[in-house]
Amino acid sequence: MWPMLILLALWLGTVGLGRAELTAAQHQGLQVALEEFHKHPRVQWAFQKTSMARATDTPSEVGTFVRLEFTLQQTGCWKKDWKRAECKVKPGGRKRKCLACIMLGRESQVLGRMVHCPIETQVQQEPKEQQEARCIRVQQAHEGSHRYYFPGQFAFLQHPGSG
Repeated sequence: MWPMLILLALWLGTVGLGRAELTAAQHQGLQVALEEFHKHPRVQWAFQKTSMARATDTPSEVGTFVRLEFTLQQTGCWKKDWKRAECKVKPGGRKRKCLACIMLGRESQVLGRMVHCPIETQVQQEPKEQQEARCIRVQQAHEGSHRYYFPGQFAFLQHPGSG
């Protein structure tokens, strides 16, 4: 009985029934992250998402903060062709483990982004705390923009002789 249950669980994992689909905000965040990644001058080949380790979206006053952790793998296509359906993952191609933090506004405009995709063998070079701090900066960058302003808050005194 147990071997049958194990086989069933493995089969469900391969057809994707155990995976949750991305929300609209997460999907848009992934597209922004992939575009940003492929703009990098050192990237020559197209890469394709092979797995999603974690995907969250958090609504705020300004919009939605999307945090994604995923893996990319090199394809046989040039980076300019990264959106083409014909681009298949290259067996033995380079892998990158990505962290993407995207702040989307109310009308789905991109307010802030941070995409970090080191080669899998270089993942531990930048401390995780640094990546987290960069991610938090993206999340908080626009949150203070809707606060109240008081009279005189931006008034400055100017010395009469310095004019």
